[in-house]
Amino acid sequence: MEFAILGGGLAGLSAAYHLKRNYLLLERGNRVGGLCSSKNVKGYTFDNAPHIFFTKNDYTKDLIFNLLKGNLIEQLRRAYIYLKNAYVKYPFEANLKPLSDEIIEECIKGVIEREKSKPKNFKEWIYSTFGKGIAKHYMIPYNEKIWKYKLEKMSLDWIKGRVPSPTVEDMRKGALGKQTKEFGSNAIFFYPKKHGIGAIAESLRSHVSNLSLNSEVTNIKCNDDGIEIIYEKNGKIKKVNSEYVISSLPLPDLAEMILDIPEEVAKAAKNLVFNSLVCVNIGVKRSRISDKHWVYFPEKKFIFNRISFPMNFSEFTTPRNRSSILVEVTHRKNTELNIDEIKQDVMEGLITTKILEENDELEVCDISHFKYAYVIYDLNHKKNVGTIHTFLRKNNIIPIGRYGEWEYLNMDKSIMSGRKATTELNEGIK
Repeated sequence: MEFAILGGGLAGLSAAYHLKRNYLLLERGNRVGGLCSSKNVKGYTFDNAPHIFFTKNDYTKDLIFNLLKGNLIEQLRRAYIYLKNAYVKYPFEANLKPLSDEIIEECIKGVIEREKSKPKNFKEWIYSTFGKGIAKHYMIPYNEKIWKYKLEKMSLDWIKGRVPSPTVEDMRKGALGKQTKEFGSNAIFFYPKKHGIGAIAESLRSHVSNLSLNSEVTNIKCNDDGIEIIYEKNGKIKKVNSEYVISSLPLPDLAEMILDIPEEVAKAAKNLVFNSLVCVNIGVKRSRISDKHWVYFPEKKFIFNRISFPMNFSEFTTPRNRSSILVEVTHRKNTELNIDEIKQDVMEGLITTKILEENDELEVCDISHFKYAYVIYDLNHKKNVGTIHTFLRKNNIIPIGRYGEWEYLNMDKSIMSGRKATTELNEGIK
């Protein structure tokens, strides 16, 4: 076997799609897509974590449009922040009108009077960019909730292009209810008409010629004459030898698989920081419970940081005259989880916000749990990732995707990550 690809998420599928050499793609699950897959529960389609497709890259856009052949819906984002019993249109700082005069004044004054010093960490960046008011009411509490990590210990490497920064003039317009602009790269996005976001992964899979599902890699041996990969499939131990390996596996897991890995590399992998995710998928026997795509919840009284409504991404995700909700709750590794308590807290929060009514009949209440969800950019992120990547590349292992590159990649960049790796191989790297 000339090349092995580890992991059948978007990056791994993209690598297989673009690789012009003999390969074997190993995926431990029984389907492709990873977090970008979808499942059907009693006629409701839920993504395994909410995703939308948007990109500024013409190649990726053309690729996905050609693969899905009309199975895409264009949407104008309807995203909000729920604060003080009000829905504030995203981005928060440009749409302050629903809030009290006191909060509006505090937010605008904070931006005008902010200290524009050069920030050294994420928390300082929030204050220097948005001022004390927006930091207090939205940016600090929301980010503390989603990351579950001290913001002063997070770097700035992931910020560029992710957080809109409207001007003071835009803020004043928003405070008066006269905001006409849309902000952010996902203001217009696309979503599959049928089969959920997993349709993208499945469309790539149809072009993958050598895929082995239910194949879990257990050990990797880096030898002078190649790389030996040991994996288990249907209870049997199998081996494959490869000249190069393209891996989208999470770096902490990959490091544990590699035999005789140097101590400093193993240590760097163990020190990588990430969040896990619990998703509560809810099917409601009532139509149109919301007209929104997703809503952020910065307040501590709610266990969830974000909820989305799949039926508004596509009507085909939900049975007729029904509604669907996807609730996200992040947590750190080694956190003891009580699923029943999480479900109870979620239901109480949805009723408090009047998204659900006391007498609503739920046809689905399904739980999904994902060990790896969000990469956290701690202050040692660049150093640790660099140590791991240098070792991997010296041993002909090319890391790709969100968890291989250990970067906060969106779908389009994950696809391009797989393509970039194969470009190197197709051109014959040594």
